[in-house]
Amino acid sequence: MKFSLRAKTVMLIVAIALVLSLAGTMISVETFRDIIDTTYKNRSLDVSRTVAAVVDAELAESLLDAVMAIYNATDEKVSSDEWETEAFETYIAHFAEIEQREDFQELQKELRTIQDVNDVDCLYLCTLDTERKTMIYLVVGAYEDACPPGCFDPVYEENMEPPNPERGFLPFITNTEAYGWLVTAGVPVHSADGRLVCYAMTDISMDVVRGQQNRYALLHSAVLLGLTLLVSVVGIWAVNRAIIRPINMLSSAAAHYNAGQDGNSALENLPIRSKDEIQSLYASIQTMVHNIRGYIDNLMITNQELTQTRIEANEMNELAHKDALTGVGSKLAYDQQVTRLTEEMRQGKAEYGIVMVDMNGLKEMNDTYGHEKGNIAIRNTCAVICEVFHHSPVYRFGGDEFVVVIKDRDYAQIEDRVREFREAAARTQGEPWEKVNAAIGYALFEGDDTVDDVFRRADHIMYENKKEMKAKAEQA
Repeated sequence: MKFSLRAKTVMLIVAIALVLSLAGTMISVETFRDIIDTTYKNRSLDVSRTVAAVVDAELAESLLDAVMAIYNATDEKVSSDEWETEAFETYIAHFAEIEQREDFQELQKELRTIQDVNDVDCLYLCTLDTERKTMIYLVVGAYEDACPPGCFDPVYEENMEPPNPERGFLPFITNTEAYGWLVTAGVPVHSADGRLVCYAMTDISMDVVRGQQNRYALLHSAVLLGLTLLVSVVGIWAVNRAIIRPINMLSSAAAHYNAGQDGNSALENLPIRSKDEIQSLYASIQTMVHNIRGYIDNLMITNQELTQTRIEANEMNELAHKDALTGVGSKLAYDQQVTRLTEEMRQGKAEYGIVMVDMNGLKEMNDTYGHEKGNIAIRNTCAVICEVFHHSPVYRFGGDEFVVVIKDRDYAQIEDRVREFREAAARTQGEPWEKVNAAIGYALFEGDDTVDDVFRRADHIMYENKKEMKAKAEQA
């Protein structure tokens, strides 16, 4: 499938804009998420530190001893994964008296106070069973669905490594079906003499902020999509104006130029002033068109000169092949005829003869009456030859000699033609230069002859006829 430059440019601009928009959205959303996560982690850690600093460590240690005594004495331990099951309820029932203890109630009150002030979801105190890798709840400040004392969760599922006792639980974020998005942090609670008692834990729900993040992502995506469309439209308009439109003008003008329309002025007057590579290309095209026009003009002049030269050459060739006085073939034309006859003989297709005609007394006539009269005599003799041998080419071979190459009908009736010539010559009357007085002889091609052989035989017979005619004239 072929795409125009406009289509390719539009697709490229839209693709770049979409990629930049997508990348911008992803970076922006991730950056916003990181900022929010860091803020919530820091807040949960600060609240945990506050609890660790405020809570009564002696009460916490007293509660710890009571809970762990029951925990260690209970053989069948059931985690919170089995919440609301009979086994879980049976296990938790062992810790029922803990919630009635004064230390439990006092600590829960402290946690709820700090929890309300700081507007967090849940504060609680817990300890670790490093052997079973569990986190055991001591007291929880939540008002609803609070984990009872002795309830425990696997610690390694959410906080990938067991906490350093002195470091506590670094803030971490979880997303569970039961609690949703939570950020959790834990800080050690120490006794007066510096011993680790338990951990002050803080849970802050992030469900609301995650919803805000999603809405922000959608809004941000919508804004970037709008900007993408705007940038694409502006980019396409700019590219069309700066690149596509000038190229289309060049293409259209070039098409008119090639089609023979008024492309010259169109190519020379395009409104392209972009001051860039396209304008440079347009300038090069203008130079090329100017040069082409010059080349065409030169070619036309050269063609005219060649045509005239060809005409002159044809005329010269025609003159070279035609006798100027009589208009019949020249000696050069006869030589070309010899070449053709030789080729016919080589191919075995030759059937021809040669007739020689020689005027009598031309020199004396020139001397007596002048060359002009002699020329008249030559033309008269040539006219009779052409009249008799009108089917065959006639050549003036010398000043007073003529050669006729006979074929076809003249060849078949050669005796009649020779007789007709003599009779026609005898009928001429008038002044000496008006009469035709010429000897004639002919020879026909035979198997092993060359053209010169036939010519010589005809010439010999003609001269025999000339002798006879001279002898008769002297006797008369």
